[in-house]
Amino acid sequence: MTTKGWGIAAVAWSVLAVLFLGVTVSAGALGLVRLGLAGNEVRVRLSQCRLESSRSGSHVECSGRLVGDVSMNTVTVRYDGKQGDVVPAARTPWGTFEVVDKSFTSWGTAVLYPLLPLVATAVTSYLALRSGRRGKRQTAPSAS
Repeated sequence: MTTKGWGIAAVAWSVLAVLFLGVTVSAGALGLVRLGLAGNEVRVRLSQCRLESSRSGSHVECSGRLVGDVSMNTVTVRYDGKQGDVVPAARTPWGTFEVVDKSFTSWGTAVLYPLLPLVATAVTSYLALRSGRRGKRQTAPSAS
């Protein structure tokens, strides 16, 4: 492979590493919010629940108002509940609400979900560095 080819490979691996790093940060932030360790924890009184279907499957989506909030704003959460339930929720960094669950399973998934993209970040970073070094080591053929 030529020096230019190794440079292109290094840039491509670097872009993938940055993308995987973003996924890692996003999954970590979502896990912290779902555990109630980040985000402003509030209570939501569910007023309506309905089954939503998509290509990835179906889930129950509930809407309701924040308990103790005088505004008439309605928030939406994914939760298998029924009308009238009051559930703890927290706001994610991107503005949606997630139900807070502090169970052992939630702790496990909050820790494990960011690990796979973190490993992918490490691997693609290594490949980017290796490609960059190989490109620098290669010498241009002499014209003699």
